[in-house]
Formats: sequence, C-alpha cells, structure tokens
Amino acid sequence: MNLKNFETIIEEKIVARGFSYYENEQVEDFEQVEKGEFSATIFGTDQYAIFIKLDKTLEIIEHSCDCPYDWGDYCKHVVATLYYIRDNESYKKKPDHSGKIATIKKELAGYTKKELKELILDIAKNDGRFKHKLLWHLGHEEEF
Repeated sequence: MNLKNFETIIEEKIVARGFSYYENEQVEDFEQVEKGEFSATIFGTDQYAIFIKLDKTLEIIEHSCDCPYDWGDYCKHVVATLYYIRDNESYKKKPDHSGKIATIKKELAGYTKKELKELILDIAKNDGRFKHKLLWHLGHEEEF
C-alpha cells in the first residue's frame, strides 16, 4: 500500500474516522525521526503512539499504533498520521533532530548496557503497556 492511495485500500469507515482525527488536529508530537520514519501521538479517547515507515517510493513498509484496535491492519490513528504525512509532504523534509525521539536517542547514547537494562526494567515495572509490548518483542506474547 502506498501513501498516495491508502484511503482507497483501507476500510472506508476507518478512513473517515482517521480523516476526522486529522482534520480536528489530533495528530501531535509529530516528527520524522529518520528519513522515511515518522512518529506521532494521537489524542483521542486516550493517548496513542504511532510509528510509520515509508520506503523511497512511499510504500508503507511498517506501521504501528499502541491502541487496542484489532479489527484490521490499520486503525484510525495510523490513518490520521498518514493524512498528516501526505498533506504536509513530510516525506520530502529532512528528519527532525530536535524532537522528542531525537532527544531520547541522544540521551541513551551515554548510557552503559547495565544502565539501559535497569531503565528498561524500571519502565516495564511501572507501565503495563510497555511491559506487554516488550514481552511481544522478546517473543513471549503467548505465554502470559
């Protein structure tokens, strides 16, 4: 699926809801963290983190949202962010090295391996979403 035609492929109801989020300016904390990699926060019923990766031809090669939607591959939050990227031509711009992700990246560069492990464990102890996502990334999503 491509950034230029995503709304013709994703379910119409999800596209309409995503467009509404975009139109109501609910896409916030938007940044291009690397060329073709975008991070945003959508404020709706709750606060959701979105990540989208495009290749050079604007094919959507990766996307994620931490919302609980499980009725299809694309939720309204991802759709809102896709509209934002396309309408603002964000894919033509250089990565933002002053945003939140860039700040995190710079700060983590100074941590030792032991400090990173301690940080990850501390966050996992206090954040259920993070804990479950970490377990999924580590291959343990079905065990608990």
